Amino acid sequence: MKQTLKIMAAALLISAFSVQSASAQAKRRPAAKPAAKKPAQKVNNNFAIIELDEWINQPLFEDEENVYFLGIRHSENTLRAVNKLTGDIKLVVPKKKRARPIINCAGSDGKNIYMRVENKGVARFNGTDVNTSELVLEQSEWNKGFLLFGNRGSHIACSPNGRYFLLYGDSPIEYDLEAKKVVRHGVGGIQKAVITNDGLQIAIEYYNMYTAPIHPNPTIDTGSPKNAVGKKEYKLDKIGNGAGGSFCGLWYDVPADTVYVALGEQVLKSPAKPDLKFEEVYCLPGENKQFTNYVCNGQRVFALTDNYEKKIYEWDNKDMKGAPKISKEIDTGIIDKRHWEGNTTTMKISDAQRLYYDKAGNLWVQVNDGRFIIYNPDGIKGLTNLKGKITENKLPKEED
Repeated sequence: MKQTLKIMAAALLISAFSVQSASAQAKRRPAAKPAAKKPAQKVNNNFAIIELDEWINQPLFEDEENVYFLGIRHSENTLRAVNKLTGDIKLVVPKKKRARPIINCAGSDGKNIYMRVENKGVARFNGTDVNTSELVLEQSEWNKGFLLFGNRGSHIACSPNGRYFLLYGDSPIEYDLEAKKVVRHGVGGIQKAVITNDGLQIAIEYYNMYTAPIHPNPTIDTGSPKNAVGKKEYKLDKIGNGAGGSFCGLWYDVPADTVYVALGEQVLKSPAKPDLKFEEVYCLPGENKQFTNYVCNGQRVFALTDNYEKKIYEWDNKDMKGAPKISKEIDTGIIDKRHWEGNTTTMKISDAQRLYYDKAGNLWVQVNDGRFIIYNPDGIKGLTNLKGKITENKLPKEED
């Protein structure tokens, strides 16, 4: 019995010593370091990408809150809006249905949205329903006896003060919203037009540039010589240095009341008056070079050129002074992980179809039917939820 007690006492002593030894080792052992956190991926605030599941073939436009996309008339023909502060995308006009007429084109004076509604006229959109929106210019006003021109008008330009709008494309029509009357009918096709606060049209036809003030007595007979009263034409191949070249950009500098036009290798400007007096702003150096796209927002110029190799030109001033930044492409740094075999691809700005500067200074580059790259070298203004990533926006599935 005594022997058993001695053995148990020895075992307890050994156990106690082991616990003390383990405790001492634990105190000497350094504490394990917490797992290192992966650094947060830096958001590239200079770029954003939007992908829509619809062909956008109309120029973008904006009001005080949103930038708008109008889908092609032959398909869904929706109107979508991107909030300029948050970047949230919403459906404003849903898919075209039997009860909803086609929207041929749309534009804004910064406050109101005007739509060319097929077989009805031009409506001031009420924000909810095309059918119940007020018709400010009924189609009958330009379609009396001239069924051929019933669907004319594929673009809308508004004067900065919101008084006039110009429905143009084939056979342009200018309307005075204050006087509630047509103030000029035209004939022929227009590629691009701007309209000043006093109603002066400055437009590009296929071979001419023209100015046209308000007409004292316009007639619906578009072929009448009376409609040419006050209109002044300038041959595109005679403007500037006479080198000619294709038209690719028209911008109206409202504060300076000056119009800028890009033709071939040149960018020219003139006071926005009936008598245009052109001054060269910039001419591309070298031979066989021409501008293919040009846009300005008053602080920056972004232009594309082609001389068997596309290049991007950027200036940080409207008059293109100083050496431009020239690049073959602009790497957005945004990774697209959706490609087959798990490949990642960095988006490039290289095949721009349309360019648009919003009032905040962001450049919207349409690179295919429904994809837009938004770019601002100073950092995108607003559009918080879009920065540094690809955002897909798909239409809801609806029954007809």
